[in-house]
Amino acid sequence: MSSIDFHTRYRSATAVPFTEDKTYVNIAPSPLLQPYIRCFWGSACSFNPHESSIYGHILIIPDTCFDLMLIKNHRTGRIKHIFLGLNNCPVLDSWDEQDKKISIFAVRFPMWAMNCISRLPMEGTLNQAVPSGDIFPSIEELCEKIFEEPLFNRRMLIAEAYIKKLMRTDEISLPFFDGVDYILRQKGTGTLKQLARHLCYSERQVQRIFLDAVGTTPKQLMSLVRYQSVWQELVAVRNIDYMNIVCRYGYTDQSHFISDFKKYHSVTPREAVRIMLE
Repeated sequence: MSSIDFHTRYRSATAVPFTEDKTYVNIAPSPLLQPYIRCFWGSACSFNPHESSIYGHILIIPDTCFDLMLIKNHRTGRIKHIFLGLNNCPVLDSWDEQDKKISIFAVRFPMWAMNCISRLPMEGTLNQAVPSGDIFPSIEELCEKIFEEPLFNRRMLIAEAYIKKLMRTDEISLPFFDGVDYILRQKGTGTLKQLARHLCYSERQVQRIFLDAVGTTPKQLMSLVRYQSVWQELVAVRNIDYMNIVCRYGYTDQSHFISDFKKYHSVTPREAVRIMLE
């Protein structure tokens, strides 16, 4: 595997990054897979999501990640698997009425990882939940193995072995990874023109490269990375220095920053920090 270090510089955060109980655990992968897996998450027991304070109408913000979700309905025995593309707007989580006793096991992949795992284009996956069978071969067999194992840590080992077999780091799109490196170093504050000049490609070619690799345009991805970089900073310091953020992240003024943040988070930065700490 190649020595990608993006995860050491950029670690996406959810709206409530410190929430955890038996119905929602969040565990880092083994060191070898940390560049390609943000975390494993899910439930350590079966539960009713409609009665959960964590799963019931929780705010989901754009975290620049893909998710593979495996969900078992213990009343019917049915297992479904879905692949969630990147999202560029906040949503409230919701569950089907029949989902009353379920278990969840999910893998969260950072935005660059799918280019190492699947050769299928990601175009068309933005804000979408799509069938995962084409992207993840033998997914049905993986589901059975995962839910035959009652312990979450053991499920992680099964999933890691499966993902390692899919890794194709020698076939990655080098222009895409060079572009991701540039975007992360700039914390999303660059422009498409600057990115294209850095990659020595036309703007149209850069558009195609990113649509194929992440399902969104480089301009939209840069905006998401800027928002997430700000949010990661707020999560770490739990304090808001508006003028400092405006200057360092290229906003025109405080109103522009708050408006851009609300577009992705649904609330102001101050409200977001309060919700995170509740």
